[in-house]
Amino acid sequence: MKKDKENFPYARKKAKILRLMIPLVVLGMIATFSPAQGYEIWLTDQSDTADKSGGYLYVYDGAQLAANPGQAQPTKKIDLSKEVNSFCKKETGKAVRRPHMIFFTKDQKFAVISFLTGQVLFMDASSKQPIGCISVGKNVHAAWPTPDQRLVIAANIKEKTFIRINTDYSSKNFNFDGQRDVINLKALETGERPDNAPICPITESSSTYAFVTLRGGGLLVINVKDTPMKVVSSLNDNQIHPGGCGGVQVGNTMYVNSGGGWPVAPLAYDVYALNLNGLPNSLSAKLVSSRDTMFADSHGMVAVGQYLWVVDRAGNNIEIIDTVSHFIVGVINLVGSHSPDPAPDLIGVAPDNSYVFTNLRGIHPLTGNNKEVNNAKGSTPGILVIKVQNNGRGGKVVGVSGVSNMKNGKETADPHGIAVRGS
Repeated sequence: MKKDKENFPYARKKAKILRLMIPLVVLGMIATFSPAQGYEIWLTDQSDTADKSGGYLYVYDGAQLAANPGQAQPTKKIDLSKEVNSFCKKETGKAVRRPHMIFFTKDQKFAVISFLTGQVLFMDASSKQPIGCISVGKNVHAAWPTPDQRLVIAANIKEKTFIRINTDYSSKNFNFDGQRDVINLKALETGERPDNAPICPITESSSTYAFVTLRGGGLLVINVKDTPMKVVSSLNDNQIHPGGCGGVQVGNTMYVNSGGGWPVAPLAYDVYALNLNGLPNSLSAKLVSSRDTMFADSHGMVAVGQYLWVVDRAGNNIEIIDTVSHFIVGVINLVGSHSPDPAPDLIGVAPDNSYVFTNLRGIHPLTGNNKEVNNAKGSTPGILVIKVQNNGRGGKVVGVSGVSNMKNGKETADPHGIAVRGS
């Protein structure tokens, strides 16, 4: 039986902010597209394609997917247990498994894919060929390329470490120093931040300050340009609830969230606005939206024009927040004939803000699901397409493009990573 998460005693706050739409950082990608250009949608399926290894990478033509999701076929389908696995085994000594997150560099030329087995894969986005693979330990949940393309910052949940990878794409050189480029976050745990396992790191547009959400709640801000790296500001678990993964910058505001799936928070949904003007000396969080009394689980976020779209994975909808007023202006219900239980997860937007794409989780979710509430369990693994309306203030579901990985009569597909690339 589904259960609501314990209510947190917070009042919803609404405050007006100055709208500065450029630069715009959306889930690790600087939006520098030309509206006229084509684009691709990349999707990872975490399910195994070999013995305890692999997964799928799907690449779609964005226009084709938006026009007819039900009939769209990927232009490229890569079994990650083959060439990519051989490449990474040679570089790291172990097989890849559970491709979890995808991000593109600012110039859109390279993809960064994180595997829960600890590898960060670098791919040429045009040829879809691997150019580098590095292990950062037993796990990497998310690996995010900084806008200046000099670094990738990675979150190792299992070992509670934050890693700075030095990147030189032209020479295909990717490396980190275990002393200079790693922070042991476990050593920084306190009563107000009891579990510093990092979830999703992101920097603001200058590539200086990383915002690191934590499994046990709270937030760390790290100067990634300093050597050694330094925690310059922090928030506690009352100010930021556990497990957030969304990260979006609009003007001088960084939006982060809390999310469910963890034992400490089977269900959680809060959206916070962080004013960047006080860094590095001060940082405060304003609660913009909370659904902590509901069957809700916040995960992905993206900016569509002046509006913030926040995915409710458990509630099967998208909440829309005006970044100028911080008012909630709409909710898109994703349940329909296309899917009785979508379980939307992460999210991306077309270069011209005309369509939004979210991955849909599988019948047997492999990560991020608390079985007591099944916050991440869905019925139709694939990609859901939404037509943007009213300049981002609303949207209408177009349809679903499904993916499948059948084994012994069981559907094992479990899409997780999704990203939009201007081509």
